[in-house]
Amino acid sequence: MSRSPHTFLSKNRQIARVAITAIAMLAMAGPALTREDDSEGSKKDEVFEVKAVIQVPGAASFFSFDISWFDPVLKKFFLADRNNLSIDVVDPTDFSITQFKGPTYAGVNSAGNDFSGPDGVLTANNHTELWVGDSPGKVWVIDSKNGAIKTLPVGATNPILVTGTTRADELCYDPKDNLIMIASPGEAPPFVTFISTTTYKVISQLKFPGAASAEQCQWSPDTGKFYINLPAVGGDPGAVPGQVKVIDPKTMTVEQTFTIPLADCAGPQGMAIGPDNQILLGCNAPFPLDPPGHRNSAIIDAKSGKVLKVLKDLGGADEVWFNKDDGHYSIPSCNTPCRTRPVKGATTGPELLGIVDAKQLRLDHTVTTAEQNSNTTVGTGNPRTAHSVAAGGNLIFLPIPAVGGNTPQFDPTLCDSFDDGITRVGTPSTATGCIVILKAKPDNDDRSRVAQERERDDRQN
Repeated sequence: MSRSPHTFLSKNRQIARVAITAIAMLAMAGPALTREDDSEGSKKDEVFEVKAVIQVPGAASFFSFDISWFDPVLKKFFLADRNNLSIDVVDPTDFSITQFKGPTYAGVNSAGNDFSGPDGVLTANNHTELWVGDSPGKVWVIDSKNGAIKTLPVGATNPILVTGTTRADELCYDPKDNLIMIASPGEAPPFVTFISTTTYKVISQLKFPGAASAEQCQWSPDTGKFYINLPAVGGDPGAVPGQVKVIDPKTMTVEQTFTIPLADCAGPQGMAIGPDNQILLGCNAPFPLDPPGHRNSAIIDAKSGKVLKVLKDLGGADEVWFNKDDGHYSIPSCNTPCRTRPVKGATTGPELLGIVDAKQLRLDHTVTTAEQNSNTTVGTGNPRTAHSVAAGGNLIFLPIPAVGGNTPQFDPTLCDSFDDGITRVGTPSTATGCIVILKAKPDNDDRSRVAQERERDDRQN
């Protein structure tokens, strides 16, 4: 049921008087978008609000994207956009959006993700370059300021070829050893490729026999090691445990293997390096036992692999993020009820953004990003999900794909947000998709801890 803007605004002001932490109300009937978790007796320590809702220019509906990245020096958000064969760049100072279309990316391939692109993206070489994974087996190096294809040294090609017939996907950067490690998850077996950021040449590859895939990786400045998620080894995710491989960048070999308990985290996929040797694992597979089909995420110790915290029913993420500036993890979550094809009149589940305090190891807030619509029966197709997130400063960047087609319907979404003070770029809606920018206001404890961590990082560098 739709509402007029006047009716909606009045309703939103009424809610604001009741709960000052609500960030917005949807333009259609729906609940307040945030709720804090008081189950462990701790008070919330963040206040969130939607600052901007941005329509992605180009394709009529924005439904296929992959990994995103926020660069804290450039203060820009970069998103791998397959619909528009571009890297979308958001400047949060004025909420403008531009598109880098230098390379000819694979785009949306009907054969599936493993043949589509662009995929992974990050900045390297003192923030001057964007490294972008693409299909088949391509790694592009482009200028981070204007998206132009970089001219590489003699003997190097752009794109850099990592072999294989499927995509070069998620990647991570070791600035001390001048290495990029990028995964090729669709190969048999999956492998990672090590590329020098000085010569731009492939140095070595490392294969993972028996692995179902190879997903998000990270480099830790504290341990000096690469880490990568293997969702399952020796079977299907959700049926056998996944692993985290610890890789020495100097020898480019596996140094340690952490087997992740299936009940804690089935199908580890997203990964973020947190404080105090924490690693957040965004887990994407349903756990088959009690409770059946639920997806969790987990925080482990980077040195031992010990599970420090299980974040129940906060799974289904492809990319997760740790924001040093406010000490919180962000997890885009679509749990099993959210992924269930709706039957008319049935109750399924919403998409959520979980925001987790890294100090207390607890869910701090949950933002409802999309409500599942059960007004129709959908018999085919997989749910599209808000699976990618990045953060920096006091901002969280959440791309939300368009709905429609033969997939479960999500309506309304945060793309339909309307409230005093929210900047709307274009005419974003459930049907078009959007990028939402949320603003976080950390408390004094968070600011003090962040200052200490930055001082420690400065000493290490």
